[in-house]
Amino acid sequence: MLAPVLALIVLALAVLGFVAAPLLRSDAAERERVVSAESEAVELQSRHAMLLGALGDLEEDQATGKLSDEDYEQLREQLTSQAIEVLKKIDALPEPSTAASLGPRALDTGDDPPA
Repeated sequence: MLAPVLALIVLALAVLGFVAAPLLRSDAAERERVVSAESEAVELQSRHAMLLGALGDLEEDQATGKLSDEDYEQLREQLTSQAIEVLKKIDALPEPSTAASLGPRALDTGDDPPA
């Protein structure tokens, strides 16, 4: 009766150790920081591209007469200001070279099959 209970406890500890191992690695926090910074960079670049697209659409709307000159100027100023703020945030991000310093598997999520 005691053997199955001990076997279950050993199995549970093994599973716990396997699941917790990546969290206990010394470079886990650094990897999370790098991944987070890269995610923020992608998000900001996407936002900047969206704002540039909106500015292009605005130009087209003004050229086709869908917007008055006053509305065009107001919206262009808002979008340009937002695009500048996004660029400032992009410039303030840490350099991506941090990922390279962690080694070739720094951002390996395990989703891709080994080469």
